[in-house]
Amino acid sequence: MRAIVIGGSLGGLTAALVLRDQGWDVDILERSPNPLEGRGTGIVVHPTTVRYLVERAGKSIGDIGLPAHRLQYLDEHGSIADEQPCAYRFASYFELYRGLLDAFGAERYHLSNELAHLDNHGDAATLSLTDGQTLAADLVVCADGIRSTGRRIMLPDAQPRYAGYVTWRGTIDMDQLSGSTASTLLDAFTYRILPRGHLLTYPIPGPKGSVQFNWLWYQNIAPGHRLADLLTDRNGFSAELTVPPGAVQTRHVQQLHSAADTDLPAPLAEVVQQTADPFIQVIVDLEVPRMAFGRSCLIGDAAVVLRPHIGVGTAKAADDGWQLGTALLGVTAQHIPTRLRAWEAQQLPVARRALQRARAAGRSLQDGTWRVGEPPPFGLLMPGDSVLPVAL
Repeated sequence: MRAIVIGGSLGGLTAALVLRDQGWDVDILERSPNPLEGRGTGIVVHPTTVRYLVERAGKSIGDIGLPAHRLQYLDEHGSIADEQPCAYRFASYFELYRGLLDAFGAERYHLSNELAHLDNHGDAATLSLTDGQTLAADLVVCADGIRSTGRRIMLPDAQPRYAGYVTWRGTIDMDQLSGSTASTLLDAFTYRILPRGHLLTYPIPGPKGSVQFNWLWYQNIAPGHRLADLLTDRNGFSAELTVPPGAVQTRHVQQLHSAADTDLPAPLAEVVQQTADPFIQVIVDLEVPRMAFGRSCLIGDAAVVLRPHIGVGTAKAADDGWQLGTALLGVTAQHIPTRLRAWEAQQLPVARRALQRARAAGRSLQDGTWRVGEPPPFGLLMPGDSVLPVAL
């Protein structure tokens, strides 16, 4: 049987690999003209996110990402207000993406292929692409992210909702920081809780064996002129969700640096100010009433978008893909819609519970009620299930 996966990021790759291992004939259609980069993106390594790499691609946990052995909270002076041991690992997006793409191979991974229309009627799903191609498949997996065309076609009223805050993001090489700042932050997951927002940072692998720090500074911004101005890039383009690295207006970066001087302790101010091209991400969430539609389904951010605070956006996408494979194991073509409905009944409640936890964490972290010393809310099924051993 033939499956087409729309979207070639981590969730789409995981679904495609699991289905292919079960004997499906699988193609991935990725709308980007180039392999994905995920610039400036660090990821909490959840067991589900790296399951394929560990169980079937010959990786060990110790080969993936960097460990953080300490959870620390900094006070306004940059001193440690609370410290406790932890067992998290943090990876770069590109590291995980490249590992999964290498496992899938380039031959059936098609760049510059964008979905235009999807018809679920009859014995096969029919796809039309923006370049005029028409394809048919027994199964279509829409893993095309927060801007999902598949979701727009099947659920046009389901739209992302602004959460009331944005995050400035960036990465910086460790060797660009002073020795005191690097030693304070290395091997640690670091929080700074502010009266109306928070900043966090952690180490991730950089190019050629280097170490980088990934950081996120969440700031409350009400809808209106200020938000619209912040999301207008250097060319006058108004962004909806992200102003990418190098595109943020210079005066906004200068204001960020000034705020860092005023609001952040010295080590974190240095991290922000030394980052060459910080970028902006709008925090939204989104949920759908359905994930299965005949022979098609939505997975990952195409279905449910979580605020980043519980650290499992990629884990949820990978879990959707793994559980999809389990649900379709041994299926015949005529029973695919029935199996998809059963899969939806399992996955949608998982996503909704995670969505509720992410919203609750976001409210607490942004309104100043988060307690110093509280463990991170990382986890897919429950807080704490993102903990990983240092190595296996």
